[in-house]
Amino acid sequence: MGKRVRELMLSLEDYAVVGEEATMLDALRELQASQERLPPDRQPHRAILVRNRKGEVVGKIHHFAFLRALIPERKAMGATSIMDRAGVEDDLRDSSMQMLDLLTGDLVDLCEMARNVAVRDVYTAATVSIDEGATLFEAISRFLRYQTLSLLVTRGATTVGILRLSDLFDELARQIMTGECENERD
Repeated sequence: MGKRVRELMLSLEDYAVVGEEATMLDALRELQASQERLPPDRQPHRAILVRNRKGEVVGKIHHFAFLRALIPERKAMGATSIMDRAGVEDDLRDSSMQMLDLLTGDLVDLCEMARNVAVRDVYTAATVSIDEGATLFEAISRFLRYQTLSLLVTRGATTVGILRLSDLFDELARQIMTGECENERD
């Protein structure tokens, strides 16, 4: 029988996990601490898991969520009448102004503000999971179906870890290079 997801996953104890009430600074500190605990043969973490008050994993802070923490919400613009007359839609105007803020803003100020952004305001809901007993073939199918970089690993209704695409890749590359490909469909 081939390897199972439980053999490649990282347990929640080995991963960066924070509560919804944490700040981005708290999350980044937890990420750094979890990187230091990571075995040397594992890829670095690329996300931070988020727990709700009940202790359930509900989301992830990934690269795009991190960038959302850097860009403050744009306040209502004062003089929009010129853009309105030109037929510029609200969403185009807002995205243009956000880009302008980013390009003309002081990155130091953005970083300072991001320190205090609440994780609950920027995380992405984590909805895709796989059972710890699933085969690697099933994991490949799930990654392809959902085009994600990680899957929550469950035991029943409880999240027990995370399977990262990078870890699956490393294992499959090892099997291909050594000729030790296993029958993963069993």
